[in-house]
Amino acid sequence: MLRPMRHARRPLLLAAALAALAGCSRSSPAGDPYAYTPPPATAPPAGLEAATWASHLTGDLMPYWTMAEAQGTPVGNFPTWRGMDGSVQQAGHTFRPRMMGRQIFAYSAAFLLTGDEAYLDLARAGNAWLLAHGRDTAQGGWFAELDAAGAPVAGGAKYAQDMAYAAMGPAAYFYVTRDPAAEAAVKATRDLLFDPAAYWDAANARIRDGRSADLSTEVAMPGGSLSSWQLVAQLDPVTAFELLVQPAFTAQADRDQALADLRTLQGTLVRSFWKDGFFWGSTGNVGVFGSDHSDFGHMLKGYWAVLQIDKRLPDRPQAAFLAASAPVTLRLAYDEPNGRWAKLPLTPNVVRYGSDWWAYAEADQLAATLALHDPAWIPVVGATAAHFRGDYVDRTRPAREVVSSVSQTGSWVYPWPNADTSKCNEWKSGFHSTEHALVMYLFSSWLAGTPAPLYFAFPAGQVDALAAVATPYTLRGTVDSWEDLGPLAGDPTRHKVVVRFKELR
Repeated sequence: MLRPMRHARRPLLLAAALAALAGCSRSSPAGDPYAYTPPPATAPPAGLEAATWASHLTGDLMPYWTMAEAQGTPVGNFPTWRGMDGSVQQAGHTFRPRMMGRQIFAYSAAFLLTGDEAYLDLARAGNAWLLAHGRDTAQGGWFAELDAAGAPVAGGAKYAQDMAYAAMGPAAYFYVTRDPAAEAAVKATRDLLFDPAAYWDAANARIRDGRSADLSTEVAMPGGSLSSWQLVAQLDPVTAFELLVQPAFTAQADRDQALADLRTLQGTLVRSFWKDGFFWGSTGNVGVFGSDHSDFGHMLKGYWAVLQIDKRLPDRPQAAFLAASAPVTLRLAYDEPNGRWAKLPLTPNVVRYGSDWWAYAEADQLAATLALHDPAWIPVVGATAAHFRGDYVDRTRPAREVVSSVSQTGSWVYPWPNADTSKCNEWKSGFHSTEHALVMYLFSSWLAGTPAPLYFAFPAGQVDALAAVATPYTLRGTVDSWEDLGPLAGDPTRHKVVVRFKELR
């Protein structure tokens, strides 16, 4: 039945969004820069329709992830290395839990956007395999590598970034289903990263880059050092799982704890990694252009994380910082003559053009989030998002998905043969492309002034209670209505529920 939103919790006090785009800003209601701002009455740019992004996900992205080769043997044991045509290229390679987590996210996001239970079935299988084989129940954390049968490969260091992305899979599956085993795995990962005996450096309020396989010794990430802390050790736990699960945790104490985590990491990102308009890849390379992880992808992802956290904190600690800095850096990244995003800054005013798929997606997501409060960004997103679909999607093969890199004018940087693993490897899976489609779908729904429907798989006896407090991914919003669509075919203990969100911000 269709249930109007009558008894849902009041929205969290939201803080702060961006205004300024070089003098072309539009103010939100006085007193709350993150308050809901209605979309402009003018027609949106072509391509910024919710249906366009739903079709992009189902037609351009998911064929690569639903073919038999993607599903693994048994189903759920997702291979890390696959070719441009989708073929398995696993010989000589191991399976990476961090990449299994990203693939589980892709299926969870696809169900969230479409309600197609086939995607949820794959997410369920992957989550079960990862929880059974990816966790180190003896020493803690997640294994770095598995063999084809799911047995751990001995000796791999456990980097904080890897921990975050392994947990991403259970986090996304928990967000959609409220599965208690997935929630427990996410909480255990959170507890380990904030454990002073393991990853947490309380004196510097930061997550250590890594630990040895038995967690006894601190280790640096490849190419780094123990005296130089890595941005991704702080940033990726935020964007991989903490933002998503914080409002969904079952217990209020866990929700409060996760919000405190986010506040702490927000401060660490700004205090230790930001200078002169940029988030830098490590504390040892602050101000060093071209250094590892000092690209627009990480820089704009840093702003997006700080912004999404700030919306949840009643005192809006970074509102002024965000309003002054985020639009300036994003504007520098925008190649206006070509309508695309650049790759990285070479100096405070000079950039390198071309972009990798994930960094381009992060830039689109930040621009769309700013556009929720500043309509000057809407035509920018209209141009860049259209180029993402036009440039990156591989329409030369039935498998589709996106290639990894394009030039300034959108041409592919390499003629990848079928066996090349540029689409699926130890650092590329389905996460960034499907998250991009989801965020663009939500943004396009806001732009149309219509509630955005998302699909969940809630326990049968908790449908009304959970639907009333559901959240629109990592955005803020208000539940407009929900509808119980009945038991799932693959798990009758849960019901498919469509929740419609309005007032996205």
